[in-house]
Amino acid sequence: MHIVRFADCPPSPWKNGGGITRQLLIRPAAANLDDFALRVSVADVDSDGPFSRFDGIDRTLTLLEGGGLQLQRDGVPLATLQADSPLLHFAGEWPISSQRLVGKVRDFNIMTRRSRCHHRAERLSLDGSLTLAHDGPLLLFLAQGDAVTVKNDDAGDTLRQFDLLWLEHAGTLQLHSDSACQLLLAHVVFGDTGIDDDA
Repeated sequence: MHIVRFADCPPSPWKNGGGITRQLLIRPAAANLDDFALRVSVADVDSDGPFSRFDGIDRTLTLLEGGGLQLQRDGVPLATLQADSPLLHFAGEWPISSQRLVGKVRDFNIMTRRSRCHHRAERLSLDGSLTLAHDGPLLLFLAQGDAVTVKNDDAGDTLRQFDLLWLEHAGTLQLHSDSACQLLLAHVVFGDTGIDDDA
């Protein structure tokens, strides 16, 4: 069980300069923007304009904070994201442009290279306790709420807002929150060769 603290992730500029990104996770661990199989990040969108293009990448995007983000594909309206909107799934090669409705926004982004990996993401509401069984690698991100305790057979810890939990193997996870919160959950499947995190 590996927990990434949002506060420990330094910001870096977007490929196209339109905002900043905090990378929470990348696999393989030594990968960069050109050769990753999996990448998870939180971005602050500072200006309106085109998204960076990622050929061969499948993306899931959701809004965490801000007054809304309107997205267009080839100039045609695609979606208007709010913090409670459905997750948006799209191809990284699509020509996407964005317009903030009210000031700066912050979003959460999962990217997988479709030739090597794929993911299935969903929202998870929690208020109390939940046992979560998973049959492979799992991402768990605390999008809204103060704290969630997490335990598996090996360890236990606490997620704070915008922290990420990464589990590389199948197992059972115990979750608990004393108040209502929203988590983003993603099951990840790598190709037959797997991912060498030390590569």
